[in-house]
Amino acid sequence: MNDNLLKMKAGTRIPPAGAGTMPSRNPSQPSREMVLARFIRLCSSVLSTPVSQEAAALIVNRISELVRVDRAVLVRLKGKNAILSVTGGGAAAQDSSFADAVDAVRRQYRERQDPVIVPGTGDEGKAENRVSSAHLRRVQGAMGGTNILWVPLWLDREAAMPPAHALWLERWQGLTWERGDIELLQHAALFLGHGMVRQRTMIRSGRRIIQVAVLLLLMFFLALPVTSSVTGPMQVVPDRPHHIFAPMDGILKELLVQPGQWVENEAILFRYDSRVLDKRLDEAYRSVAVARAKLIRLEGAAHRDREARAELPVQQLEVERAEANVGFFAKQQARAEVRSAKAGVIVLDDPDALVGAALQTGQIVLSVADPSRNKLHIMVPSGDVGFLKEGARVKVRLDSDPLRSFPAVITRIGFEVRLSENQVPSVLVEAVWSGKIPKVQPGQKGSAKIFGESTRMGMQILRKPLIGLRSFIGF
Repeated sequence: MNDNLLKMKAGTRIPPAGAGTMPSRNPSQPSREMVLARFIRLCSSVLSTPVSQEAAALIVNRISELVRVDRAVLVRLKGKNAILSVTGGGAAAQDSSFADAVDAVRRQYRERQDPVIVPGTGDEGKAENRVSSAHLRRVQGAMGGTNILWVPLWLDREAAMPPAHALWLERWQGLTWERGDIELLQHAALFLGHGMVRQRTMIRSGRRIIQVAVLLLLMFFLALPVTSSVTGPMQVVPDRPHHIFAPMDGILKELLVQPGQWVENEAILFRYDSRVLDKRLDEAYRSVAVARAKLIRLEGAAHRDREARAELPVQQLEVERAEANVGFFAKQQARAEVRSAKAGVIVLDDPDALVGAALQTGQIVLSVADPSRNKLHIMVPSGDVGFLKEGARVKVRLDSDPLRSFPAVITRIGFEVRLSENQVPSVLVEAVWSGKIPKVQPGQKGSAKIFGESTRMGMQILRKPLIGLRSFIGF
């Protein structure tokens, strides 16, 4: 290993071999063969670990097999949380005083590729290499004096690949770092750094493959050709029903039919309140009786009384007028009972609202429809009307049988915009059944899906969100 990579750039000199509180040749120290075997086992374990977090735990917990380390911290050089793993395991607190000290050292030495002993307040060295942090000074003053070695897990000799991690290694009780230990850690840093990067690359590559596969599947799905369609609420209405109009002004007294009821021809549908008509008819009969009695008296006196003969034509006209009133009120009384002009099913929205209601002449009261002849009223949102064409296919699902669908065809597209039951501006579209007509009654509701021209799945799904976005941003 080039000696230039081992020089300390923080102004702190690496003590020569044999210096420090521990002698360089101690019989209790492991032999070079043992250290080499431990070195190989540690590096191979890190390189073979499939998960980067497990590799990080191996590094901080087994680095003491190579050199004496009282505490090891694996530091992430980029990112919000600096501490990746600590000796002993467990979750590392990222908002503690110790984490602030680690972050201060990381900011100072993140660009370095060679180890550096973090200088203390009493160490010699250049002022620009010192780390100004009260949290760091507390860490260095703890445990009887803590010496910190910063070891970047370097990846390339020429710095073509900047390190992604570094080791924060502590020795307590004032024990210093020796040159041989630093050299050994410098050699190990290359393998440990590639082991960590390889783990992250494998995970990122797997995630990237999954992301690309999901993106390709999504693009394939959005590019699938589909038939454009529009959905709206639907109601079955009678086709060309026979409307029952109010024949005269008056109060509806009694409703004799209910919605959906079958009625025969000439069946009584409802009755007016005829008390006023009965009274007027009685008065008309009395007026006729009085007029006829006076006419008979004038006819008897006309032979001898000139005035009686002169008044006789006038009285005859009075009798005719009274009889005409009787005929008129008799016809009005007959109209008090309204009958059906054809057989069919009663179509009526709210029967309770009719009883006691004041009717005006010509007002539609109810309808009588042939149940075998009905059509569909579909309320299509006004923004989707441009996709509709007469003769387009329709698939109808009734609320009474939502699992079955019935075919229909559009016959007319309205132009007047009105609010649907859901308070959506819509246009009325009429359709008729195609094929076998289902057994349905007027008034049944459901949903209708109208098919248009061929389009892409992406346009079918994203059309309305794009319209909303365009309206929101004003383009």
